[in-house]
Amino acid sequence: MFQMRRTILATVFGAFTGLVCYLGGRFGLGDEISTPMFYYIMVNRTLIGFVIGISVFRMHWALHGPLIGLLVGLPFTFGCLLEEDNIETAIAALVLSAVYGFIIELFTSVVLGAKATENRRILADSG
Repeated sequence: MFQMRRTILATVFGAFTGLVCYLGGRFGLGDEISTPMFYYIMVNRTLIGFVIGISVFRMHWALHGPLIGLLVGLPFTFGCLLEEDNIETAIAALVLSAVYGFIIELFTSVVLGAKATENRRILADSG
């Protein structure tokens, strides 16, 4: 059975990390972030949460979140490289994708108890 609760929680936490990412860049680092970049950040971080929510990879949550964060964050990282002299931002985007993946998985699986066990059983039973 599809775990709607897990998917919704992970997606919501993804959107929250997108907001944290934007606020950290805008006010913490003082970067000028355009409206399209704001949406790009929000979509990417929310997508990390959604993919974590629907994923059926068999691994510990502390590895699962960062792995999904890295995989889904790669296009965001490459997008940062399109701007000249932006290598530091690209590296930070990649590292933070893994960190946000960890945070999303931590709150979804550990704090709120929406673990991926049912999804994993369905995958094992269907094969």
